[in-house]
Amino acid sequence: MAKLNYMDVFWFVPNLIGYSRVALTAIAVYSMYNEHPTLMFFSYALSELLDAADGHYARKLNQCSKFGEVLDMVTDRCTTTVLLTYLAQLYPLMALPFCFLISLDISSHYMQMYAQLITGKTNHKQMDDKAHWILKAYYTDRRVLFAFCFGNEAFFLLIYLNKYLTSYAYAVSVALTLAAFPICVIKNAINVIQFYESAKDLARLDAATLNEADAKLAATTTTKKAL
Repeated sequence: MAKLNYMDVFWFVPNLIGYSRVALTAIAVYSMYNEHPTLMFFSYALSELLDAADGHYARKLNQCSKFGEVLDMVTDRCTTTVLLTYLAQLYPLMALPFCFLISLDISSHYMQMYAQLITGKTNHKQMDDKAHWILKAYYTDRRVLFAFCFGNEAFFLLIYLNKYLTSYAYAVSVALTLAAFPICVIKNAINVIQFYESAKDLARLDAATLNEADAKLAATTTTKKAL
C-alpha cells in the first residue's frame, strides 16, 4: 500500500465535502448582500446538511484527519458568524445579542479544543469520565449533536428568511422559528457550559503544573540547605 502524503489528505472525500461547504457559504454570503434570499436559504441550508455528511464519510472511508476536523470547525464558526453578522444589520435592535452569540460560539469552541488537545485528547469532541454530563450527552451521541446544531442554525436562518416572506409563507416560517427557539437557547447554554468546563480544565492543569514546580523548588532548596 502506497504511503500517503499531505496532498492525499487534501483529497479525502470528507475534506472535499468540507470544501463544498466553504463554497456554499461563499454563495450564501454573496446572496445575503445582493438580496437573493432564496439562493441564500438553500445554499446555507445545504451547507449545514453537509456538515453531517463529512463526518459520516470520514468514519466510513477511514479518512478521519486533523486537517478535516479543523476545517469542519472553522467552517462551522465562520458560517454562523457571517449569518449572525448580517442578522445584526437586518435587526439593529438585536445587534448586541447577536454579537454576544458570535463571541460565545467562537470562544467556547476555541477554549474546548485547546483544553482537550493540551490535556491529551485527540479532538474537541472526545469526552472522558470526568467530563460534564451535558457535554458527554451532547458530543457522544451524533444524533443529539446534529439535532442541536441544525436546530440552532435553522433558528438563525429562519429569522433571516422572515424578513423577506409575506402572507401564509411568513406565518409558517414564524411558527417554525418559534419551534426552533428552545433548541437555540439550549445549544447556546451548552456553549456556556463548554466554556466554563474548558476554563476549569485549563485552570486545573495550571494549578497542577505550578504545584509541581513549587514542589521541585522546595526539594531543591532543602537539598541545598542540607549540603
